[in-house]
Amino acid sequence: MATIVTVHGTFSSGPVEGQKWWQRGSRFSTRIAELVEGSNGKVQVEPFIWDGLNSEMARNAAGARLAARLHELDEQGEPFAVIGHSHGGSVLSAALLNASRMKQSMQHMQRWITVGTPFIETRRQRFLFSRLSVLGKAVYLTLLMFLVLGIMIAMGGSVDSAPEAWVMLVLVFLTPIAVFYAVLRYRESKRSLRFNRRLLGFADKHFADRWFSLWHAKDEAVQCLKAVKRLDLTIFPRHFAVSSLNLLAVGFVPLLCLLALNSQTVMNAIAARVFSSIDALAAEQLYPSNGTNIFENAAVLFLGLLVIPANLILPDVQFDGTPLPVQIGLVVFGIAVLIGAVYLLTLVFHAIARAISHGLSLMLNPVTLSQLKAATYGSDAREDFAIDAREWPIWLSRGFPPLTPDIAAPLEQASDRAIGNAVPKFRNIIDSLTCAETAEATSDVVADYLTWQELIHTSYFDQDSVVKLIAFALCQSDGFKPSAKFAMDPDFTAVQRAYAAIIHGEVKIAGSHAEPQPLIPG
Repeated sequence: MATIVTVHGTFSSGPVEGQKWWQRGSRFSTRIAELVEGSNGKVQVEPFIWDGLNSEMARNAAGARLAARLHELDEQGEPFAVIGHSHGGSVLSAALLNASRMKQSMQHMQRWITVGTPFIETRRQRFLFSRLSVLGKAVYLTLLMFLVLGIMIAMGGSVDSAPEAWVMLVLVFLTPIAVFYAVLRYRESKRSLRFNRRLLGFADKHFADRWFSLWHAKDEAVQCLKAVKRLDLTIFPRHFAVSSLNLLAVGFVPLLCLLALNSQTVMNAIAARVFSSIDALAAEQLYPSNGTNIFENAAVLFLGLLVIPANLILPDVQFDGTPLPVQIGLVVFGIAVLIGAVYLLTLVFHAIARAISHGLSLMLNPVTLSQLKAATYGSDAREDFAIDAREWPIWLSRGFPPLTPDIAAPLEQASDRAIGNAVPKFRNIIDSLTCAETAEATSDVVADYLTWQELIHTSYFDQDSVVKLIAFALCQSDGFKPSAKFAMDPDFTAVQRAYAAIIHGEVKIAGSHAEPQPLIPG
């Protein structure tokens, strides 16, 4: 008996039984059983279920579980193959790296096939501190603080000149952080699956020649993730925060007034200037508390705002004793000067707001764009971060070309037809979404209108030609053979040609002048 393990992609989890391509009882599982036989009997489909989150950590964890299951199948001595769709192929790649870490060559795994898989390329975090857990960072900072203190002690000349004293200084302050760093590097070399050259070399040597990849040149997921690296958006324009920052000016002037009202020194200085320009006897009535009463201070400050601006421009002018029209004119002149001063202050605030907004834009745009890319890639691991997506695993140097035109074209046409059929449905979707009161209800509405056949990425297993190509690829390995029905199928020769074209890198993409990709090195 032979086993085919199916691994679903992102956002596609569920029970073992069902109608999704990877489930038992699905059209794909039924069709594969009709086309492929085991050397010692029929094949059985075994779904591998994981949470399906768009997360590198989730994919790595699923890969570890899948590696354990594949090892169990390998121990049974029966031939088996694995098929992973979308990020299910990423889970499969992670599983093989886990197997490589355990030096398990999976001798009975005859084939592993990825369908529409965008393999995420990652880069190690540059600084050790960024790769540490919270506890590790606490220990690192503590040891670093001790090291700085040790350097300061040595520079202060308080260390005895005897060699023994310097040796002790090194042992106490430098050795702990050096040992801590060495231990962490050693642990990383054992734990890391993506940056261990020996591990990657083992995977390349034992698993590369058993890999077969299928992907459409217009696969939405593959092409979109490949384009993320080149994404360059200006999320925060230069002056995005100017309006918000200018609002600070509304509170700045009242804040200055409040500070002045609560400062006896400031209020006494204002009162002296005010009562030198008006009737000095008013000071006894308006300002008897000498700056200790905030309500009296408010009255004096109000007079100061009316009198002092004109007094500063015309220092020789006295309000006391001048005719009423002149006094009114001086007050109006003072208010005009005050408005002009506030206007200049507002201009200064605006200039500062523009400078701060520009600075925030320069800082926030790359950070936010980086987070958008990370969310798209599902990059959430502590040790590394995603930088790109490609059509082959990180431990291989190149991959397979896309599907041949005779198989790719019907797949694209079927997707186009599904989109056309979906258009009339979308006329009513907005009204349905408006009436949906819960997130679950919204999800149900979307599910009612989308069959997912609208996308090439989710339609591979709906096309019989793709299923036959997968079946043919399985039959090219030990433990699997074509059924009598498949061997007599009219499409068998065409599928055989398509398989050979992909294997030998002879696929020519319409509208592209790129050289065909050769077969991956063994």
